[in-house]
Amino acid sequence: MTWKVEKEGSDYGVYLIRHMESYMGENEGRWDFGFTGKKQSDVLALDNLRIKHMAKLMKSQYNIHKSMLEKDAEEYEKLDPLQKIALMNEVKESREKQRRGRLLF
Repeated sequence: MTWKVEKEGSDYGVYLIRHMESYMGENEGRWDFGFTGKKQSDVLALDNLRIKHMAKLMKSQYNIHKSMLEKDAEEYEKLDPLQKIALMNEVKESREKQRRGRLLF
């Protein structure tokens, strides 16, 4: 299958949700998953799917941490633009460090 996941990682859940969204009872050869995960545009599509599903989970009425997340979002909105940029850069660096760590194993 062109979309088969070959490496371990944290994206299994996102792939599973995408499979479930796109499956319409077709045989493997006719099933259009939407991306292969091998092109740069596919990596961006995977990031967008991750964000989409994370937002749905965070905003769900069943999320017991929803009020805490809403409070954090309100505090983030109060930050000035430079503080937001600094925070985003910190998160980006942390994610890149995690990715590099996964590549070593």
